[in-house]
Amino acid sequence: MQPATRRLAFTAILLYIAAYLLTIVLHEVAHATMALALGDHPVLYNTSVQTTNPRLSNAAHVLIAAAGPVFSLVQGLVLLPLLRRNRGTSPGSLFWLFMGAFGLINFFGYLMIAPLVAGGDTGQIVARLHVPAAAQWAAAGGGLLCLSLLIGSTAPLFLRYLPAETQADSAARTSGMRALLLWPWLVGSVVLVLLALPAPQLAIVANMFMSPMVLGRAYRRALASPAVATAATEQWPAPWGLALVVLVAAIGFRLLGQGIAW
Repeated sequence: MQPATRRLAFTAILLYIAAYLLTIVLHEVAHATMALALGDHPVLYNTSVQTTNPRLSNAAHVLIAAAGPVFSLVQGLVLLPLLRRNRGTSPGSLFWLFMGAFGLINFFGYLMIAPLVAGGDTGQIVARLHVPAAAQWAAAGGGLLCLSLLIGSTAPLFLRYLPAETQADSAARTSGMRALLLWPWLVGSVVLVLLALPAPQLAIVANMFMSPMVLGRAYRRALASPAVATAATEQWPAPWGLALVVLVAAIGFRLLGQGIAW
């Protein structure tokens, strides 16, 4: 692996971890905010929210459970169109690209596991609303299709982080896309699970299995796509400052596991 590709991989791994941590926390904050708006005083944890008001109605519980996935959906639907118009190739824009992808993976992933995981957000919703099993499986299949199409369409967005000369060379393009997507998934998934111990959130564990399937579509399309116009160069610096920021974020994520009462 060339030095520039190593820097790209290291930076992408750090951005992957940071984006997923922020996606998880924002997802949980959305749950807590909805609970607070409905008269509860929730306790916010790094991977869950605990309600404290035993008088919450069934509808309130549905709204609280739905708030996290809906926020994630909005996160993806807002960020990805903005990134299509913004042709930046900085580490910051790659961070927002991961944020957009993770927002969609989070929402549609919850649709996909609704029939299988009763304790997940969507599992709670379908149980409280008595959604027929056939409808749950139909939504899961639709979620898989939508997610595959939407994430597949991000291939040009990832590809533009590779300089034109890298895109033009098949081996270099493969190495670059591995740096952008494969290594972040391999290393990032392990780090995320370790940060969430002793009880990793379902979404984190599911990410280890879903990301290769979902981001793999973007990876394969990027390898087969024509070269895209790009302003990318080989000049990304060593991301030691970013590594420090991610370390602080990881420590904060672990501390949030103690819970914050709202």
